[in-house]
Amino acid sequence: MALLVSGGHSSLLLSRDITSDVRPMGATIDDAAGEAFDKIARVLNLGFPGGPVIDRYAREGDPAAIAFPRGLTGPRDPAYDFSFSGLKTAVARWIEAKRAAGEEVPVRDVSASFQEAVVDVLTRKAVRACKDEGVDHLMIGGGVAANSRLRALAQERCEAAGIRLRVPRPKLCTDNGAMVAALGAEMVARNRAASDWDLSADSSLPVTDPHVPGAAHSHDHVHETARENLYT
Repeated sequence: MALLVSGGHSSLLLSRDITSDVRPMGATIDDAAGEAFDKIARVLNLGFPGGPVIDRYAREGDPAAIAFPRGLTGPRDPAYDFSFSGLKTAVARWIEAKRAAGEEVPVRDVSASFQEAVVDVLTRKAVRACKDEGVDHLMIGGGVAANSRLRALAQERCEAAGIRLRVPRPKLCTDNGAMVAALGAEMVARNRAASDWDLSADSSLPVTDPHVPGAAHSHDHVHETARENLYT
């Protein structure tokens, strides 16, 4: 199971074979996790990007100080989808209310409580997906995977569930080149057919289609898929 968390993605992907068999389990229906970090950091006047600075402040705060909501965790909510827009709004309104009352905003406690709400949902749903699918490995990738609390809570919950956790070193979590190279190495090792040299880069291709065969008709299919993603 792969938990992909970044500024643009919050997704759960069942990956039986990373080079050919990747099935979407769930995704964010609004703000991605990294996007929520950036927006809350902006409200707190902490600058950009928000992830690293909120992580730093949160280490000195109380994650239980403020009871921020956990989106899409009710019994009737989608089991594997994410939503961070409501959390973002709740945090912003809490901060605005403090300022309107002339009170000092406890930046460290807000950071810790907000961060806990995000990583609680991410890890809870990831572990649930592993259990439901009978998977004993969880991989976390993307920029938010560098977050220290996400890594710690994921490790704690995976150990309790008998799941092996794999997370890149923090500096590699934001290295897109390393991610692409790692996938390429896997494809070469498994003798997957290479694409033709005239295949152009296309950032709108879905993450669930990592392999592009060399046949000309496959190119037509890929470009049609990319065009559909772009306009829908």
